[in-house]
Amino acid sequence: MITVVGGPMFSGKTTWLINYVKKLAPGSFVLCKPDVDTRFKKNACVTHHGTSFPAINLNTKKIDFSKINKNVKTILIDELNFFSPELLIKALREQQEQGKNIIGARLLFDYQKKPFGATLPLSKIADTFIQLYAICDGCKKDAKHSYRKVRAKNQFLLGAMETYGACCEECWETL
Repeated sequence: MITVVGGPMFSGKTTWLINYVKKLAPGSFVLCKPDVDTRFKKNACVTHHGTSFPAINLNTKKIDFSKINKNVKTILIDELNFFSPELLIKALREQQEQGKNIIGARLLFDYQKKPFGATLPLSKIADTFIQLYAICDGCKKDAKHSYRKVRAKNQFLLGAMETYGACCEECWETL
């Protein structure tokens, strides 16, 4: 089973994953994050509010689950959007064939409302999709988009509240 949790920046994707792992039996799961996510702590998934949980750093160029204990039933991965779609889909399918449940969190789109990383391919293989919303910086309604507060043209730019915000469709043009 592949479950994908998606939403914009500040929608609680990492919080959702951390709350989920707290319900699982120790040793039955592993929480992972991409090695390129260096915003907070190494070897931990960290929310924007500072809550953290130990995690394994996965190499985004070569996803390797071989060191994961065979008793692990559930693999949780934060920031799926930072992985190559081809590598990620292959790795997840292999784990699924071994009977593992996969739960991952990702941005739906980048700051320009364009697909980001494995966004579209994951939508096609997920058994379940959970949509999360942030609070719009402009009008305080449900926000499904992220916007960038700084000027930079490359799609991949690590950042937090100083770099990104969340907005609804109506406020997209004004923020």
